Amino acid sequence: MTTSLSTLRTKTRDCLDESSADRWTDAEVTRYINSAILWLQGMIERANSDWFLRVETFTAAAGASGAAFPSDVWGNKIRSMWCYPNSTQATGQGYRVAPGQLDWIMQNLHSSGDYPYHYAMHAGYLRWAPMIQYDSTFRYIYAKKETPLAADADLMDRIEDEHADLVAMYAAKIAFEKVGANTVFLENRIDRALLQMRTDVISSDSITIPQQAID
Repeated sequence: MTTSLSTLRTKTRDCLDESSADRWTDAEVTRYINSAILWLQGMIERANSDWFLRVETFTAAAGASGAAFPSDVWGNKIRSMWCYPNSTQATGQGYRVAPGQLDWIMQNLHSSGDYPYHYAMHAGYLRWAPMIQYDSTFRYIYAKKETPLAADADLMDRIEDEHADLVAMYAAKIAFEKVGANTVFLENRIDRALLQMRTDVISSDSITIPQQAID
């Protein structure tokens, strides 16, 4: 992925038939590009829900009661989570945190007489009963939201270079809609490009990787 914001802006202006800032400023075009990137991320996820997955780990220290998830989680797309009790590394025998537990708000969060292996996600945090005698490490898989581009040299992360034109066309569509211009010609091009994109992002083979070997 080597397509920069500067290149995306040039491609968008080609679609707008405006090689330099006149009706649309660079700041406006940049905003439309970032909107187009998030739109395209949604389209890619519909075609391949694994495309933006990442694996991260963090350790829950004894006596603590929560840890924040990354700010770049795409929506609520935390695919799965594993816990490795009494370990500061995500190795050895772990167990999968049940999906229902990610929605609980623990009644015994501040319990001092019990240290259960129960965890809950609430308001962007993983929360657990305070741990006094041991640490636990969590490995979780989540969909990573594309980072908005700001500087000219900023690059798209997981959106492939061959889909840069699709980003540019959609950004130009937003710009034209803002001024009430006809966008039918762009919509037709976007539809054709989406068909190609869906083919590009679908894996040719189904690959299953053990949880312990993902990272």
